[in-house]
Formats: sequence, C-alpha cells, structure tokens
Amino acid sequence: MDTVSPAITPLPADQRKPGALDTGNWPMPVEEFLRGTYLNRADVVLMRKERDMRSWLIRWATRGSFSHAALIFLVPHQEQGFNNTFVIESVSRGVDLQNLGSYLRDKHQVVGIKRLRGTWFDERAQSLVRGRILNSIQSTYSYATAFRLCWAFLGEIAFGLKARMWGTRRALKGHRRRALKPPNAFICSGLVQLGYLNAIAEQVAMGYLLPQRVGDVVFQTDVASFLPDDWSRFSDAEQYEIMWDFVTGFQDVLEAVTPEDLAVSPHLEWVYVIREGFAHPVRSAEHARELLDWQPER
Repeated sequence: MDTVSPAITPLPADQRKPGALDTGNWPMPVEEFLRGTYLNRADVVLMRKERDMRSWLIRWATRGSFSHAALIFLVPHQEQGFNNTFVIESVSRGVDLQNLGSYLRDKHQVVGIKRLRGTWFDERAQSLVRGRILNSIQSTYSYATAFRLCWAFLGEIAFGLKARMWGTRRALKGHRRRALKPPNAFICSGLVQLGYLNAIAEQVAMGYLLPQRVGDVVFQTDVASFLPDDWSRFSDAEQYEIMWDFVTGFQDVLEAVTPEDLAVSPHLEWVYVIREGFAHPVRSAEHARELLDWQPER
C-alpha cells in the first residue's frame, strides 16, 4: 500500500547540502523526517561519530567508514501507541533498545540507512528479524559501572589492535579460545547479520520462503560465495540441507561481519543519509558515498 509523505516547506537553496535530490522537499530536517513514514522495521542503520576516539578506533580496526550498526526495531507508522522510532543495538552494556532520534539529533553523528528490497521481505519477515535480535537482550548488562565501562574501553583498544592485524574473525576466535567475551562494539553488525540470517532460515523452515532466499541476507561477499549460484541444480531436499548446513556452519564467521560489510553489500540498498541535522534521500551507492564524504565548512 502506498503512503503519502507529509507536506514540507522547501528549504532555501543556500541551506541545501551537496548531492540532495532537487524535489523541493529535501534535504529534510530531522524532526520532520522522524515524523514521516520514511523508515521501516528491519532497516539497517550505520553510524560513525566525528571527533570520537572510540568511533575512530573501530573504523581503523575494521578498515571501514562506519563504527556502529543497529536495526530499526519500531516505527510509529507501523505500530500503534508509540511516538518515537527505536533501534535495537549491541552496545557496551549489552543488547538494548535506543531512541533513534538521539543519534539523528547529534550533529557529530553521520548516519546511513540501508534497506533489504524485495516483495518477499514483507511485514511478517521484518517482524521476525527484529524478534530474533530481541531474543539477544540480556538484562544483566544494564548496570554497568564507570569502572566496568572504562575496563571495557581498554578491552576495545586491545581487541581493535588484534582485529587490525589479524582480521575481525580471527580476533573473535582468539578471544573465545581464552574464554573472553568479545567487546559488543565489535559485534554490533554481527548481531544485525545473524538476526537476518536466522530469521529468514526460520521462514524457510516454516515453508514461507525458498531456501535460496538465505543468499539474499548474507552481507559478507566472500561468505556468500559458498552458496550455490544455481539452486535449481539441486532437489528440494538438497536445497534445504545446503541451506541449514550453511546457516549452522557459518554462525561464527558471520558474527564477525563488520559495519563496512553492511555498507558495501549489494543486497542492502541505500535509502537515506542523515547528517548535520538533515536527512537526504539517496539515489545510488555513489550518491551515498558523496553525501558521506562531504565535509561541511566550519
């Protein structure tokens, strides 16, 4: 069903940022954007914070443009009784919900929104993805003290050095081999990846989707190459077995997916970039990069 966006007064030309679509309504102030019907459940949110040591460390360690990833959990136009948009994310205190507006209103935050396209990815599938991630919430992380936060940050520095030298997957394996918990800041994008993968696998098991749909939600290109190019060469039973072998066998690898993997994945389409208090619609990956790389005059 089509939705109608609220009327918005066009911004003066001198307030428009480079690369914005010339429709008269864009770039859109963040408050207007949040009141509209522009976001969907299970949209992927990518973030970096300018002039922030932790954000820089993660981007340096993962060789990427973003330091954090989250998933749109709730949007007012799809839920009754709510006025705010919430994301679900993995942060220093564990997996939790956060008001998206707190990120978008921060002038130091640069935020990108990507979306899985396809008529098959309907509201049921969107809700199941967020539900699988919701199961990761652990209330025991909600009482982090200043000492524990400081210790966690030192752990992130050490982990970041290892991730830079060895790669994120090897660093994760090394931590677990020594019975250490990897920093949540480094597995935020893995939470998003596994939420998608496990939810779609569950949809296949329930008979709603075909096994090959799993390939549409593998956001790491090298890992995706292990799936068949032509599923029709296999029987239904073989397709189902291939799918489950992949889902169960690559959990640890896909947990190490980085925000940059999500940023460059062709399965996720760029839809918005939000920065400096304005939301910009995105025409293409190149257009997104232009908006993300643009530096305002100070």
